[in-house]
Parts: sequence; structure tokens; C-alpha cells
Amino acid sequence: DFPEHIGLITSKQGAVIHDFLNNLGSFGYKVRLTDARVEGIGAVKELLAAIKYWQTKPIDVLVVIRGGGSLESLQAFNHELVVRALANFPVPVVCAIGHDKDVPLAQLVSDLAPSTPTAATALLNASWNELASELTYAERTMFFAIQERFETTRNDILTVESGLARAFTRLAQSFDNAARA
Repeated sequence: DFPEHIGLITSKQGAVIHDFLNNLGSFGYKVRLTDARVEGIGAVKELLAAIKYWQTKPIDVLVVIRGGGSLESLQAFNHELVVRALANFPVPVVCAIGHDKDVPLAQLVSDLAPSTPTAATALLNASWNELASELTYAERTMFFAIQERFETTRNDILTVESGLARAFTRLAQSFDNAARA
């Protein structure tokens, strides 16, 4: 629910990594990148190697991203071995391939398949944003409860003070009456 360690697979040459990192919230994420081609010759081999690498690492989520492209440029994400590797991955997989109207099979087998890498960051940030909101609400609730308790205690002290003042006045009058008698 609260991902911290993120394994990221994408090409380090693409602009998509900057979009992803710039939109990822400041929740103390530990993002480690495995550079892999995301299209063309060698993409399947590099994607499989990256997926295999992350299978033994202590991560909370695997994120596979790339910008949009034509159906032809996304064929590595339709390759049976890549699809099976993602489908059998031991932790949740977020696969955000981009703005293509044809959804690659890799996205269909992933746990979450947002349409863009930026949308992937929104999903990763969601539980943290909700927690931050709940903490703010809890903080306010506690503040008002403490404020109410202070007010109740203040009223209790004023009541006791008033009672003591009345008792002291009665005692003083008793002494005055006794002294006059």
C-alpha cells in the first residue's frame, strides 16, 4: 500500500524518466533504475534481463515505463517471454507504456496499467497522499480534543476556585461573627 523501494525499468536516454522522477512525490522513495531498451533490436533481451535482475531485489513495486509510440515500436511489450515474466513477477507491477491506442500485452498482465508514466506516479503517490491527508485530519482532531480538554479543565478550576472563594468568605464571616460575639 505504501511503496518505498521502487525498481524502475526504462531507457535512461528517454525523456520519460525525467517526467516520472519529476512527478513522483517527495515521500522518501528509493528509486533504482535498470537501463533497458524499450524498442527495437535487443529490447526483449534487455527487458528480460532487467526483469530477472529485479526478481531477487527487495523492492515494493516494479515500474516499467516508456513514452508512447506506434504499435510496431511497442512489440517488445507484446513478446511472450516479457509478458510471462511480468505476469509472474513476485511484487506488484506498474506498467505504463504511454499514449498508444493499442494496449500492449505487458500492460494487460500488470497489476496496474496507467496510460502514461506520469499517471503511474499518481498511482504510486495515491496511498501516501491519502495518508498525509488522514494525518492532517488526525492532527486537527487531536488539537481540537486537547483544546476542548483544556477548556473543560479551565472551567473545572474556575468552579473549584469559585467554591473555595465562597467557602473562604463564609469562614471569614464566621471568624468575624465569633470575634464580635
